[in-house]
Order: sequence, then C-alpha cells, then structure tokens
Amino acid sequence: MYSLSSNQQTILHVKKSLILTKIAAVSNHNRDRHLARIVAGNAENLRTHLESMCNILRPDDRLTLMVQLESGFPNRFRYLVIITCIGKQQTEESALLGFDVTTNEITIGMTLPIWADLDISLDGDGGFKVTSYDQCYIFKPVSVQALWTAYQSLHKVSNQARHYNYIANNGLTHSWLEHYRNMDIRSNQIYINEWNQMDDILSHRSDSPHLYQPLSSDEESLRTRIRVKLKEIMLQVNLDEVTPKFLREQLENAFEMSLSSFKQYIDDEMLQILAQMDKPTMILPHLYLGSEWNASNFEELKSNNIGYILNISREIDNFFPGHFKYLNVRVHDHDDADLLKEWEKTFRFINEAKTNNQCCLVHCKMGISRSASTVLAYLMKENNHSLIDALEYVKTRRSCINPNGGFRNQLVIYEGILAAHKTFRSKLNDNQITTIDKKNSFIQISKTESVPSTPIESLPSLSTDLMVMMRKKSSNKFNCVTKRPNSMV
Repeated sequence: MYSLSSNQQTILHVKKSLILTKIAAVSNHNRDRHLARIVAGNAENLRTHLESMCNILRPDDRLTLMVQLESGFPNRFRYLVIITCIGKQQTEESALLGFDVTTNEITIGMTLPIWADLDISLDGDGGFKVTSYDQCYIFKPVSVQALWTAYQSLHKVSNQARHYNYIANNGLTHSWLEHYRNMDIRSNQIYINEWNQMDDILSHRSDSPHLYQPLSSDEESLRTRIRVKLKEIMLQVNLDEVTPKFLREQLENAFEMSLSSFKQYIDDEMLQILAQMDKPTMILPHLYLGSEWNASNFEELKSNNIGYILNISREIDNFFPGHFKYLNVRVHDHDDADLLKEWEKTFRFINEAKTNNQCCLVHCKMGISRSASTVLAYLMKENNHSLIDALEYVKTRRSCINPNGGFRNQLVIYEGILAAHKTFRSKLNDNQITTIDKKNSFIQISKTESVPSTPIESLPSLSTDLMVMMRKKSSNKFNCVTKRPNSMV
C-alpha cells in the first residue's frame, strides 16, 4: 500500500492543494518508488482512499495522478486517476480510471484508455472535457490548482499516446484494462451515470444525480425538473384514463408546491412527450428509427431485440449505458451541423448490430430530422438507393420525417460521393477484366472477382461547382417535404 510521511500529511492539511510526493508500494515483492501527483480537496480522508485504490491496482500498474472531483452525492468521494504500465509492446500505456469512494466500499465507475486521438479542452465552467474515440467526459476538479494539474498531466500522457500511435480496437494495447472492468469492482449504476452525464444535457436519465439535489428556485432549472418528472409519471399511468389536470396534480405532489403558473408549460411538454411516445419505426429488420421516448423505454427496447443505440443528438443522455452499446453523434438540429462526416461511422455501427443478430435504434429528439437523415444515408449505401428512393421508402413507414435544409444538402452531396465511389470501382473492375501477356495470350478475369474496396474518404473531393449544383438540386428533391420548426426535432 502507499503511505505518506507525517510531514507530507501536515502539508496536505495546511495547503489542501497540489502535492508532489513519492509513494512507496508494499507488496510481496519490493517495487521501485514512483512519483505521483495528488490533488486533494479533503486531506483527512486522502490516505485511506489512496490505500484502498492501491489494493485494487494490479501490481505492475503505477498511479501517476490522483485528482479529487466534485460529487453530486453526499458522503461520496470521486477521484480521477491516471494509471500507467508497460504494455505487451514494451511501451508505456496509460488510462483514466474514475473511482467512487463511500464509507463502505471503493469501486470503479469509469475506464478510459488513453488513445492517440485524445482531446482535452476546458469547458469554461471550472472543468475540462476529454473526448476520445466517440466517448466524451466532463470532469470538475475541486480546485483551480487541481484543474491545472490534471490538464497538464493529461496533455503529457496524450502526447505519449500519439508518439506511439495507440489506436483503439487494434488489439495490441491496453488489454490490461479488462482487470478494471470486472463486475466485482464496478460502481453502482447511479454513480456510473454521473461519470457519463454532460452539463448541457437537457433530457436526463431518471436516476441522474441532479434529481437528488435541492429544488432550485431558478425557473429554467425548475422547468427541466418538471419535464423529467412529467415523463416519468406519464410512463407509469394509463394515458387513456387520466386527464392533464391529474398529471399536473401528480407533479405538484411530487414537488410539494403549486405549479399553477406552469400550466401552459406542462401542457406543451405533455403534447411533445405524447408525440414522442409512438412506437419506433422498423425501417429494416435490424434497423429502427425513433425518438427520445423510444430510447428511454427499456421494455420496448428489449422486446424489439435492440442491443445498439445510435444517439444523434447533443441534448439527450444515454439512458441505459450499462445495458446497450451506444454510439453518440453530438450535434444539434441546426442547418450548419455537419452530419456528413459521421455517416461512414454510423454505417459501420448499424451493420455491427446486424452482424451480431441484434437491432439498432437510431434516434434524436423526435425521430424527424437528425436521426432520419442518418437512416436515409444508411439506406443509400446499404441498399444502393437513390436519395429519392430512400426518402420515399422511409416516408411510407414514418411519414413525419423532415430533415432540415442543411442535412438535405449533405444527403445530396453524399449521394454524389456514393455515385463517384461506385463509378471508381466499376472502372477498376473493367480494367481488370482482360489482360494480355507477353506472348499475346489472353487471360480472362472473371467479372465477379472481388475488387479491393476503396474507402469513400480516400476519393478525390467533389469540385466546388459540383457541390453548388448539388445543393441547388436538393430543394427539388425535397419539394414534397413541408418545413417545420427546429425546436420540435
């Protein structure tokens, strides 16, 4: 176990900030001393927590950073820890662990390998955001010094990951992290949810920590809480037998206050939730298109054999991260949002569900614009549909779809990219049909022989003139679609 000298403990009590200390590990074999940065907000518990963490760490792993984070739960401590070890390539590999410490136990609520694509940025609200391989976390250290130390340390290990070009899912690195994903040391789901939540999420899981905090008098905060509770109540009652007044009374009982000034807001939210409550639309046997409501209905997801959820939204949380595989494309329903660059990734994710004999739900807020555009793009590539054919196919199943103008243009451009890719492969195939050897003998190559696949990303970019022409064409292709406000998507 790690131990701190009395002098170091004194410094911790006095400064309660950045501390550089050498920590010796005690095990069956002698180990070298390693330098660890410890940023503590509560020095009284630090030694006990540190020793508990070291009991979980593998003998060959080094704890190089320990930062205390803010916690949404009383009597619980959260720590962000960087651990490092020598991997099977004999190079140094690092990972982030999120420790949850209570009076009775210490568990792990987050594991994040440090890959070459790791991006660290300040969030402008006392924390920093870490993004890597479609995962995004926001951390709020307990002090400015803790923020600065963590920020520097993460840049150091990410630079090292780039130096060695650590890439996700290549099977060559970070296999040792499986030790820390063991269910025996996994945190309670409500703690895991706090690690996964993002500050600007508007639609939260029902057990997110913000529900346990005292009710704020701020009107916007109260509106958010009303929306979450209203959805919860509507899910539990028979909507054919209750009135809007009954729902408002249930809300008032839950909040123990009059909500008469929110009557109009409650009615508006009720209508929006009702619009979302339609069942998800089966587009293909392995592909469903739906709304936020569908993504939050656990029983419905299971009954439809959904194991993969593609969340095409910036404002909606992943409701069941412990039960389904998620891919997040964090965009708002704005004309300038870039979905085109995501469609190769979403295509692979949906087909992964198909390969594993499971279904994928693609959703945004209402299943109208962002998620619908992504499903259209999938059909254009998977089934070789034209944009018009894909649009008609989906509209016959889900009549409400209506991509915004920016996504329409991107779908037209994507159609051109797919056509260029198809032409490229066709010409490549034609060039390999017949060859002449040096003796003027003809060698016939079967037209059905496989041609090496060329990623769409590697094709030459479309010319500016062609892109402009495609954007002009997009309005004609979608002239059957009526315009609707972005706020309803």
